Amino acid sequence: MSIKSTSESEKHNQLTLITSQNDYRSYRPLTLDNGLSIILISDPKADKAAAAMNVAIGSGQDPENFAGLAHFLEHMLFLGTEKYPEAGEYQSFISKHGGSHNAFTSYKDTNYFFEVDNRYLEPSLDRFSQFFIAPLFTEAYVKREKNAVHSEYQSKLRDDGRKQFDVLKQALNPEHPYSRFSTGSLKTLADKSVSTRDAMLEFYQTYYSANRMSLVIQGNYALDELEGMARTMFRAVKNHNTPAFATDKPLFSENSLPLQLNIRPLKANHAIKLQFPIPAPSTYFRKKPTSYLASLIGHEGKGSLLSYLKAKGWATGLSAGSGLSTGEESLFTITINLTQLGFENSKDVVNTAFGYINLLEQDGIDEWRFNEQKTLSEQAFSFVESGSPIHAVSSIAYNMPRFPIKEVLHAPYAMETFDARLIRQYLGYLTPENLLLTRISPDMKTDKLSPWFEGKYSLSPFDAHQVTPVAAEIFRLPEPNALIADTLSLKPSLETMEKPENISTSPKATLWYKADQDFNTPKAQQYFSLQSPASTGSVKSAVLTQLLASWLNEASNEFAYPASLAGLNYTVYKHTRGITFQLGGYDDKQHMLLERLLTTLKDSEIHSETFRLVKQSLIKRWQNADKAPLYRQIMGEVSSVLMRPAWNEEQFLTAIEPLTTKDLEDFREVFLSQLHLEGMIIGNMTKAEATSSLKSVMDTLEPTLTESEIPKLQGLSLEGQKVTHTPALNHNDNAWLKYYQPTHPSDAQGYKEQARWMLLAHILQSPYYHEMRTQRQLGYIVFASYHPTLKTPGLSLLVQSPEHTPDEIRELSDAFMHHFSDSFMNISEQEFTEQKAGLLANILDSDDRLQARTQRLWREMAMDETHFERREHLADAVKTLQADDMRQLLQKISTDQTGVLTVQYQSGSQTFTDAEKLRSGLKAVSH
Repeated sequence: MSIKSTSESEKHNQLTLITSQNDYRSYRPLTLDNGLSIILISDPKADKAAAAMNVAIGSGQDPENFAGLAHFLEHMLFLGTEKYPEAGEYQSFISKHGGSHNAFTSYKDTNYFFEVDNRYLEPSLDRFSQFFIAPLFTEAYVKREKNAVHSEYQSKLRDDGRKQFDVLKQALNPEHPYSRFSTGSLKTLADKSVSTRDAMLEFYQTYYSANRMSLVIQGNYALDELEGMARTMFRAVKNHNTPAFATDKPLFSENSLPLQLNIRPLKANHAIKLQFPIPAPSTYFRKKPTSYLASLIGHEGKGSLLSYLKAKGWATGLSAGSGLSTGEESLFTITINLTQLGFENSKDVVNTAFGYINLLEQDGIDEWRFNEQKTLSEQAFSFVESGSPIHAVSSIAYNMPRFPIKEVLHAPYAMETFDARLIRQYLGYLTPENLLLTRISPDMKTDKLSPWFEGKYSLSPFDAHQVTPVAAEIFRLPEPNALIADTLSLKPSLETMEKPENISTSPKATLWYKADQDFNTPKAQQYFSLQSPASTGSVKSAVLTQLLASWLNEASNEFAYPASLAGLNYTVYKHTRGITFQLGGYDDKQHMLLERLLTTLKDSEIHSETFRLVKQSLIKRWQNADKAPLYRQIMGEVSSVLMRPAWNEEQFLTAIEPLTTKDLEDFREVFLSQLHLEGMIIGNMTKAEATSSLKSVMDTLEPTLTESEIPKLQGLSLEGQKVTHTPALNHNDNAWLKYYQPTHPSDAQGYKEQARWMLLAHILQSPYYHEMRTQRQLGYIVFASYHPTLKTPGLSLLVQSPEHTPDEIRELSDAFMHHFSDSFMNISEQEFTEQKAGLLANILDSDDRLQARTQRLWREMAMDETHFERREHLADAVKTLQADDMRQLLQKISTDQTGVLTVQYQSGSQTFTDAEKLRSGLKAVSH
């Protein structure tokens, strides 16, 4: 097994962590005198430092008369402490120094985390630690933050996931804490005989105890330095010796199962969920019985449950695994995404699922299968990449109360012992008698509304005797995985190149190649963009391109699914000028996957049943686009106005309706006859291997066009105009976005101007959020962000509000911008220098994974920046900026002396504008 133990901690707790052989960082676990459990991580390569505190108390401990109190407390901790009383000070400090922060509340945990420029870890930790020592809970902010929590609740009222979760809780035992509302609202957080503030103080003083907390600190410091920070700043956290939270209430009331839950969603989705309560499997993390079962039930290869359902035209996707967990119990869930035909045959789908479960009982529990999963899990752990610091610390802190500290890194990957009896025990819970059957469809008849998110549902007993499993013989268990890598080693004498170089000799293709072993993994990334003028001419062309990409994903799935299990991943996606293959993972057998994708694209028959599945899935996706979060829809409307070509979902739906299998076959022929290729290969591959990949692609697809023959995507210029767009949306909230564009975009394509607008967004993000959300209480979703359109810089200000109209938001936002512009006139040189340093830290932040590096270089290639020095050029431009540069830009923006696109939506309004009409009056930005 490719693991190692860290040894520097031995002199402390005589405890060593099991770490990956690929992990160059040093770890030190320790426990302070107050009982606070800590893991310190010294990362000598880190540009960003990070920390997370997990408090092993969550919404499950909410008082019955204050639903959402744990979540509300999470909000309040950000609003001032005795040492740092200003409400937005923590957020401002983190943001200014190139960082970010967040928190979440779950059933058993509340998790707080941040990352920041490594040089500012200590002062950031000082601010962070005070959350857990001396928060203020200022009365004025208690009243205001109730509105913020209520706005968060309101913003999710049209979220199908929230609705279905609310409905699920109606099927649970009402005495179990998991069945309660956990977000909070003005109603549940209203003062009772006890004030909300007093209830929150009692909750904090009872449960925010050092012995229930887990802290992780990571940075480019020696372990002794990190330990000094931890001891100095967190020793004052009080220990109330709070016991671990647990409940003896069963998740489902005794004898209540089996049950049938019918749900009518907002989205045009059909699905069935088979859910079975099981003892929480986390106790057996070294044996992973539910992971074993999930890997077989969720398999997508030949002979699988999904393969059979697809062949019948009943399903488009399937997943299985242990999800919802209370600590004592979990729900093992099989989710099957259905077609309309599948929904009409729901009973047969259920019988099919239980037929496959019977196959596992008869013949599915084999040691060699466990060992294969074990091998793959060990490989994944051996070559795990570090990932972003903020996610790493949050995840580790979250896992610390769940696993022995020594195994906290390794536990999610551990599969040490095959236990057939235990697997069979868990398989024994997957019976019709222990079933919550959930049927989801917009065609479903319902008679109830869930109490908080108004999900439409009905709940009734389910007759287990109606389940008649199909014969197990119609399925086939997976064969040994032939795509497991044989060679997992770094290529000898392969030196990491500074930047990619084009190794193609043909004008019909480029291939940017970069040998890269920086991440010490035997992995590579291969991207190939297949570009054709056939994709760009009309909305029909765009739809056919999407159909081709989706069909290729579907047609390749049975072969490629075992590859994904073996650490080889791929995706095929549509873009404006064609489709792109992305392959990643272990390099050993990538060539097999690439060649299979190429031959499938060129030569495989497009079966009518596969075409129908793909077409129906796309129709559902486009029908559901208007159910996306409102702020995302509003952001998307900027591109609808300022990019060409651009089509909307209504146009896609109209265009796809008459299309047939023959239309796609004809389009494929035209598409493949007019191709230009752009490729990139980064990682553990030699130049000869990269050349071989290019040869495979060229020989199979035979491109005929040069780059100049492929139409370019165009950004459009507002030309200093003020344009207002009111899209036809449907949501209970209001939203307002103001997008600023340089008056002459064609003159603003250089790095200096991009850097200027980036710095403005960086400076604005924290004060804008603080003013519009915390002080003005306009809504939960508020941000100021850099928003380029291709190479044209831009700035977006956005507010989503349950109460305030777009006109009210505009008035307050404009007033803020005027005031901020005036106050910025007096910015000190030190403050301005610190703001620049924070932005530079973000621009120059190191890539944390091979995939992230490849995606960054791929974006630069797509922007024609094939010197691959975009970060360095931007950083140099930021360094040259003076405060006067920003004063001038702020003055223009605050007085609307730029191009302005306002996108606004008011709930209930029937007055709309057409993005296509607005777009037609705009000219392309020249380069």
